[in-house]
Amino acid sequence: MKNKNLLITGAATRVGKAIALHFAERGWNIALHYFKSSSKAKELKKIIEQNWVKVALIKADLKNPKQVEKIVNLAKKKLGTIDCLINNAALFEKDDIANFTTKSWNDHLNINLLAPAILTKKFAKQAPKKTVSNIINIIDQRIFNLTPFFMSYTISKSGLQTLTETMAMRLEPNIKVNAIAPGPIIKSKRQTDKHFNNQVKSTLLKKSVRLEDICDTVEFLINNNSVTGQIIAVDSGQNLSWNKKNEKE
Repeated sequence: MKNKNLLITGAATRVGKAIALHFAERGWNIALHYFKSSSKAKELKKIIEQNWVKVALIKADLKNPKQVEKIVNLAKKKLGTIDCLINNAALFEKDDIANFTTKSWNDHLNINLLAPAILTKKFAKQAPKKTVSNIINIIDQRIFNLTPFFMSYTISKSGLQTLTETMAMRLEPNIKVNAIAPGPIIKSKRQTDKHFNNQVKSTLLKKSVRLEDICDTVEFLINNNSVTGQIIAVDSGQNLSWNKKNEKE
């Protein structure tokens, strides 16, 4: 049986890395997109190859549409037809209406929304017509519980929610398009331990989201034949209980 092929953006670290390892262990060939994390991507490639699957490394700056345009074709050239695209890479920087800049706005929109749109277009063109393919976008639970903080980021992710739903309508019936909206998984570079722990405590389940939970949800969305155009919050209930005080810290 032919191995399936998976393309993941932002695959060298964090959630992207976990998804890559999860599916490599299940026999998928993996195209790992990265930009700045060259050494981590090469290290991950060596680990994945221990599963006797193919691995392709693809370096591209998602702020540059010309580079984004080439990603899917490069992945297909190295692995064959891509069966699943996971738009995972994201820029997450703090701004609001008082201090955002044209650069912060454009960078967030280019990486978090324009790049997934371009990749969706390119993926759809190469997807086979007689089998079902998948696009899964990694969004954020904050789209369900808006705050005025992280303005450019939140707007870009809200746009990705709309892209998910409209592309499910446009690309049916042979391409399913869904999204996952995670909650607190791994502490970000800008967070203190106290801030991250406060986020976790503010969730309904009082616990962080495991990387395995995200990977299992991706697998569910791929394997389920009846789900498309949906955004699944995997966030320990964070979107229902957000403490807005924590957002300011």
